[in-house]
Amino acid sequence: MGTPGGRARVARPGQVAFGATRHRPEVPLPLWLTILLGVFWLAVLVTVAFTVWRLVANLKALMVSVQALAERLTPVLEELANASQETAEHAARLSERAARASEQDQQAARPRRPR
Repeated sequence: MGTPGGRARVARPGQVAFGATRHRPEVPLPLWLTILLGVFWLAVLVTVAFTVWRLVANLKALMVSVQALAERLTPVLEELANASQETAEHAARLSERAARASEQDQQAARPRRPR
């Protein structure tokens, strides 16, 4: 069994008997290309390091800014909470007064039973 015509198939150069090609040997990169790639990746590394450095510096500045804002807002928020509490107490007193007035109105509106 072989190819048509009864001839046996012969592997050509660069082919293995099963038809797969052989792996070509690795060739080292030229020195100039190796240096160029090294410089490129060094530049990438420096860029990433600089970005991380700036990110950390910006986060520190943001933290200081938020802390200063919190220090400025704390007294105002305490005053607002006190005013809110006073308003709630005043509203409770008004509600009690309205409830008493409503009770008095209902008692006055009820007809009295004759005895």
